[in-house]
Amino acid sequence: NSMVPIWNRNKKDVTDEEYNNFYKEKFFDFEDPLAVIHANVEGAVTYKALLFIPAKAPYDFYTKDFKKGLQLYSSGVIMEKCPDLLPDHFSFVRGLIDSADLSLNISREMLQHDRQLKFIAGNLEKKIKTELQKLMNNDREKYEKFYAAFGMQIKYGVLNDYGAKKELLQDLLLYWSHKQNKLVSFKEYADA
Repeated sequence: NSMVPIWNRNKKDVTDEEYNNFYKEKFFDFEDPLAVIHANVEGAVTYKALLFIPAKAPYDFYTKDFKKGLQLYSSGVIMEKCPDLLPDHFSFVRGLIDSADLSLNISREMLQHDRQLKFIAGNLEKKIKTELQKLMNNDREKYEKFYAAFGMQIKYGVLNDYGAKKELLQDLLLYWSHKQNKLVSFKEYADA
């Protein structure tokens, strides 16, 4: 098989159409994703990530049946849903992680406490936040569409665990301003 998986290809060699088609086929969605995060990280832990921020919440997103998590590939072995890679406030993100650094003969219980997995999860959280901040600053219409679908999840993340992630998430919140008659961030409101 000479086909190279899309996440192993260089970012410059993949078109938006290829990303959108891959997302629709892999995650059974009919709409294009709002944003794509394609990362190739080398260092303490080496991994490739291909993450998508969907335009709409899945039908079961706000039910107890919803299972968060990214697909985890390690030397071709697949774990369908790895919930430890995503914090609850970013549970809407879909995608996959491919890392050869993870041990294949490790149980799922041990995987939960794996130092490399925690490093990847922390890195992904920062990348997702950066991408959402970029979306807010550069394409406000798309961000407001995202916020209509997942704003409640961001608010939950601010309050969860007694505000442990408040500093990380507070810049992503939007509020309705009657003075400006539109959604604004706290910084925009304070500057006006």
